[in-house]
Amino acid sequence: MSHRLQTQARLPFATTTYKADKDGVLRPELPSRCVFATGAQTCSIFVDHYRLRKTGPCFPLAVVGCLAHPQRRYTLYPPGHFPYGREPVAPYSPSGELLLDAAAGQSLWETTLFAAAVDAANGEGWSSESLWDDPRRRRTQGCRLQLTGRLLGVHPQLDDGVRERIATRLAVATMTLFTGARTWASSWKMRGAAILAVLLAIPTQASLLDRMLAAGAVGGLWAMRHPQRWDADRGTWVMAPLPPSECPEHPGAAAPRGRSPPPTNLPDAAVP
Repeated sequence: MSHRLQTQARLPFATTTYKADKDGVLRPELPSRCVFATGAQTCSIFVDHYRLRKTGPCFPLAVVGCLAHPQRRYTLYPPGHFPYGREPVAPYSPSGELLLDAAAGQSLWETTLFAAAVDAANGEGWSSESLWDDPRRRRTQGCRLQLTGRLLGVHPQLDDGVRERIATRLAVATMTLFTGARTWASSWKMRGAAILAVLLAIPTQASLLDRMLAAGAVGGLWAMRHPQRWDADRGTWVMAPLPPSECPEHPGAAAPRGRSPPPTNLPDAAVP
């Protein structure tokens, strides 16, 4: 493993809620234990600084450290967001509320990274050129179909064993993922439909975020980082339930992702 990948593997992917302070500024709910703590160790966590991201979300994120465990500083991401991601993978408010459609009771996937798939399933291809403040472009839609297809286990390049484990993490019938993988190459609309079929099958429960994070870890996403979510009620970090055999280096898993966008010179990366 290269030095860069070793460094990425050591970086935590930590999630916590953000709530508005008395001035209306979103601030994190600081964990009482840092991600490096073991056993009954006592931590002293502090905010080193706040940083604006070129990617989502649209407010500064806290970079924290611990006086007892000074190994690294790391970012606290709000629910649904992930390293280098522009859009969330799950529809949550910064305070941790699952966002639902009031009428249908379904998760608001169109507010997430999956908007590209929702539009594709409805036959809506993004324009090759858009206004400067509109991120919906053909290349972007193709890239997001690739990424979300891997996340939900319907991308045909995934190993079948990985696909089965993703289905287990999402609590979705394995056949739904295998059917999506078989129809993936048919058209860009079918890619969107395959992704949407999995989304609609995921139970609409408070555990949705944990399921999505675990599925992404099985598929080798999150830049080689193991996701951890701070549960303030229990006073502990909740980690994706992955045994060593399901780490991102597992055969058939997606390659680690860096800062650059996924390639779009493949036939299935384009949409009309």
